[in-house]
Amino acid sequence: MNIWEDVYSKHKNNGRISVDPQSESHGYPPKPAASDFLEDAHDKNSKPQFVVNQSAPAREPEPEPEPQAPTKPLKARFIPRIPGKLTIPYPALLSKMNYSLSDCWANIMLETRQNIQALMICGSSGKEGVTLISFHLAMFLSKEYSMKVLYVDTNLRHAPIPKIKNLPGVYSFVAEKKDLAPMVVQTEYPGLYLLPSGAGTVGKNIGSSMLSREPIEHLLKFCRTNFDVTIIDGQPLVSSPVMIEFAKAVDMALLVCRYGVSRYEVSKVVIDKLQKFGIDSIGVILNDRKFPVPQKIYKILG
Repeated sequence: MNIWEDVYSKHKNNGRISVDPQSESHGYPPKPAASDFLEDAHDKNSKPQFVVNQSAPAREPEPEPEPQAPTKPLKARFIPRIPGKLTIPYPALLSKMNYSLSDCWANIMLETRQNIQALMICGSSGKEGVTLISFHLAMFLSKEYSMKVLYVDTNLRHAPIPKIKNLPGVYSFVAEKKDLAPMVVQTEYPGLYLLPSGAGTVGKNIGSSMLSREPIEHLLKFCRTNFDVTIIDGQPLVSSPVMIEFAKAVDMALLVCRYGVSRYEVSKVVIDKLQKFGIDSIGVILNDRKFPVPQKIYKILG
């Protein structure tokens, strides 16, 4: 049988023929009985072959990372405010106090290491510059940082800010049960709001002793809910023990000591009284600081 007859017989019988015994005599290797070897060879050559290295251990698939919950964006405390249009310029005194106020706020942040929302500034006696510092610190924070600041006046016996003179305020809330929101005064400066003490008609008929724990807690809850920072202009602690309740409720109490006015013995009594009631977050502001001894003497003394 020649080669053409061999091919024809494969095609006729669909490739299912026995091996030709004469092909071995001519030196040809025996052909397989199955005709699928062409298709198998095609499949082997066309499909990719995966080889597993038996010497190396099989590598386990890495676990998929668990989906993380979306984190709440942190509220930055030092975001410069975008300058806007002002109806009146900032007072020149603010620019003179800018460095001192910035240093004061930075020290508060470093010492407390927490988000200050309520800050009380007070003194041991009168004429120590508490109103000057508290009001300009509130204005500084509203000007330099993106903060909504509320200045709260609690003193009935000092000359209030002219814009809030004789307006209802804190003591109107206590005595007449008025709502706090309508009594908040919005200033011309972006982010700065004022809450008067209520001096005037109401102030003549009531005293500071009417402030108790319950209205103070309600006041501070209102402040923390609606404002970023609340600065309370406190009364002298020697003559107004009710300020102790404010000191318990706020995040930090600052005691102002003025050079030539504050007495060491009185300031120490006030600090001991605050610590006696469990108030540990206490800071001191040295107002109008002077150096009667020349700095050369300090350098010589080492």
